[in-house]
Amino acid sequence: MERPVSVFLMATLLALSPNAGTSQEDGSPIVLGVYRTLHSEILGEDRILQVSLPRGYEESDLGYPVIYLFYSDWVEGYFAQAVNDLYHLGLDRMPPSILVGVRNTQRYRDLLPWAQSPDGSEEGHADRFLRFLKEEMIPFVEAEFRTKPFRIMVGPQAAAVFGAYALLESPETFRAFILNDPCRIDSEERSLCREVLEFAATPAARGIYFAVSHDAQDNRWDDRFLEELRSGLENRPQGGLRWRMELTEDWPFLLAPMEIRASLMELFDDYPYPGLDSAGGLGDVRNHYDSLSRQYGFIVDPPNLVLSQVSDQLVARGEPEAALEVLHHLVELHPYSLDGPWRLANLHRVMGDTATALRYYRECLERDPNMTPARQWVERLGGGGGSRSNLGCGERTLGGYGSRGASTAPGRISQERGAPIPPSDHSP
Repeated sequence: MERPVSVFLMATLLALSPNAGTSQEDGSPIVLGVYRTLHSEILGEDRILQVSLPRGYEESDLGYPVIYLFYSDWVEGYFAQAVNDLYHLGLDRMPPSILVGVRNTQRYRDLLPWAQSPDGSEEGHADRFLRFLKEEMIPFVEAEFRTKPFRIMVGPQAAAVFGAYALLESPETFRAFILNDPCRIDSEERSLCREVLEFAATPAARGIYFAVSHDAQDNRWDDRFLEELRSGLENRPQGGLRWRMELTEDWPFLLAPMEIRASLMELFDDYPYPGLDSAGGLGDVRNHYDSLSRQYGFIVDPPNLVLSQVSDQLVARGEPEAALEVLHHLVELHPYSLDGPWRLANLHRVMGDTATALRYYRECLERDPNMTPARQWVERLGGGGGSRSNLGCGERTLGGYGSRGASTAPGRISQERGAPIPPSDHSP
């Protein structure tokens, strides 16, 4: 059973950032994101979304893919895990993404395509819920936030059944599905797994990614339909569907395995930049991500971490001008990050351009007044100096401070300042 919300829900946007929303005082909550309220005419009720934005969202004008996570009212079990996975993968393993949590109200009404009992009049209205997604929720998210045309659905429990149903009924809505046991309500009369297998052989399946996880010890439903799906996908021609099945033999936890991180890494297996040691400059970096843009169908921007590492490699190889070009691109794409101005300050200092180095050190201090290394260099260079002889006082690799060290750790969403979300109570 789902616990009622006891505090008035926030309806205004508050981006996730180190300084977002709450003062850093004893007892103040750690913020993961915000609630947004959407009234649905189709469902005849308000629906609550939980939104976590990539770091730097407010300071840039970039757009982002969107991951829709169902059962997000189970914050500790699903939402916090997804925020953590997206943070780490978003550094350099996949495009940084917006996470939209979809809270349940009547889950079997909304998520199942047919009733499970003869008197189940309040079950099996997935068709109506799919209309809500397509006509109200997705347009709301894409109007309120800067998105790119790439949507991923993560569906645990009954939402996995809905994911299979959505794939069959509206394959253009999501590019990827990460589901746990989508065949749990299958029977001889109707089997979503068998329908997915038939769909996989059609041209409509091209470019879609379909990942499934299953706890083999969970015997509450007949898993032979899932086995049929796996066997069929392995042994018959496909229409271009990419698929993954992870059947865990010994799962020790209450919640069934979701395999979010592993599935996302496979979905974006060609995203990581392959040439850090031999990068020829900004052109090589752009060529890689431009190729991904054509493949994914949206503009893929080089991540902050990769641009930082490439600039360090160029400096180490004695190519400062090429490093400057990379760093100026970093600052343009990721204006929130200290990696750009910090490296630019150090590079201009070792190149003998004291005035420009001081400007960037001061910019670092404007963003972070507690950045002691920048303050020390301002004090040292303010009285003169800054020639190439300072190489002995600095570093040939000009990193050492930036977004990786200044990130926000995962915590809870705040419903209202000082009021964390209570843990939820679900049975799988």
